[in-house]
Amino acid sequence: MNSAPATYSLQTTDVHIWTVPLISTDAALGALPPLLSPSEHERAERFVFENDRARYISCRATLRLLLSRYTALPPEKINFHYENYGKPSIPGGWQFNVSHSRDLAAIAISRFHPVGIDLERIDPLFPRDEVAAEILDPVELRDLTALPATKQPDRFFQLWTLKEALLKAVGGGFSLDPRAIRIRMDADPAIVAAPPEFQRATLHQLTLRDGYAAALAILSRDARPQLFEF
Repeated sequence: MNSAPATYSLQTTDVHIWTVPLISTDAALGALPPLLSPSEHERAERFVFENDRARYISCRATLRLLLSRYTALPPEKINFHYENYGKPSIPGGWQFNVSHSRDLAAIAISRFHPVGIDLERIDPLFPRDEVAAEILDPVELRDLTALPATKQPDRFFQLWTLKEALLKAVGGGFSLDPRAIRIRMDADPAIVAAPPEFQRATLHQLTLRDGYAAALAILSRDARPQLFEF
């Protein structure tokens, strides 16, 4: 994982993925809050806990700083538009997506291809038995329950992040049924069955930090992901 790309100019096949450690206290935010829009400030003020508010501000400000490097726009002047189901976009056709969990965020940026990214802290105590049937197709569910109990949390969160990344890439969120997607978990995950919206998609499992599952989906067959740390 590199600290920065050689250039912030993206070629046709480039997808840059940024790992962002999030600031967790208001006192450490420094100059970040002025970068946010009025609506982002309003949302930040709705958080009850200081840690949650600081992480939100840290994530949104870092997104703006990164997009500024690619677009050459001042970070505080970037205007986000939200498509159906809340997928953000900015003028000029830039494609990007954001996910965060606890004190870590992941940001994917592409010039040409829709992307979706998802990041989840692996929690062995998460009630996956209650949730898995709402996310996994019958074959995936069978394969999950056949694993030793110690391996099931990792597999569940791997599948969850892969599916959510796919749904975010097409802009449908969980309005689309994740059980209609079947993923084969080989060295490189592959889509075995899915609705037509996902025909061009490729999947990438990401190793960003111990204890986290992360995945990237790109609506392209030839895109080339590269990892960086902010």
